[in-house]
Amino acid sequence: MKRFWLCVMVLLAVPVFLVSCESKKMTPEEGSAKIIEPAMLLSKDEAKALTGVDFGECQTEERSVVGQKLCVYDKGTSFLQVGLSQVAFMNKKTLDSGSTPESIYKTTKEAFTGAASIDGVGDDNFLAPPGLHILRNGYYITISLGMAGDKEKLKAAGLKAVENLDKLK
Repeated sequence: MKRFWLCVMVLLAVPVFLVSCESKKMTPEEGSAKIIEPAMLLSKDEAKALTGVDFGECQTEERSVVGQKLCVYDKGTSFLQVGLSQVAFMNKKTLDSGSTPESIYKTTKEAFTGAASIDGVGDDNFLAPPGLHILRNGYYITISLGMAGDKEKLKAAGLKAVENLDKLK
């Protein structure tokens, strides 16, 4: 159990550390593809259809150091969060160091050895805090539900996010 909490602490600390580093944010022209917004992976209407909750518009956050954009649909005690890490949104310093969304995904997965996965979602996936982690064509997607982490809803959300990502590329 101590190892589990240590992994959680490390995963929470790494993005905070990386975000605090000063470095140049890449512009879309410098990246290899257009930047995809996480709300494009799960829209407000799709979030409602998947969860039964009538969310408001998503609140967004960005962490360009790790190429991550977040969309949080929130309503009271229920929420659905979609995170998307992508090369096109990573800053130059991070890319120059050799980090990619895929390498971040693999490092995170290694921290949760033995984590369960869900058949048929993305190229690879695993379940660990904060929810479902998905690797698809070099994109790293995370989906979190504040509704007791229902595995079937996570799977449905993951499948829809991957389907929408594939349409955008």
